[in-house]
Amino acid sequence: MVYVRGKKIKGQTYYYLVKSVREGERVRQVSLEYLGAEKPAAEKVRRLGKKYGKDKT
Repeated sequence: MVYVRGKKIKGQTYYYLVKSVREGERVRQVSLEYLGAEKPAAEKVRRLGKKYGKDKT
């Protein structure tokens, strides 16, 4: 499953499409795509979710 994560850098929020990946005992987030400084529309997130949903990255 992929989701949008906001990352605050110097007071500005930037949005990334990320997914969780298990590595042994730990789970880490992998950034898949930079989405920009404006929060993306739900439709764009759904479309990207389909694109990356089956990816084994």
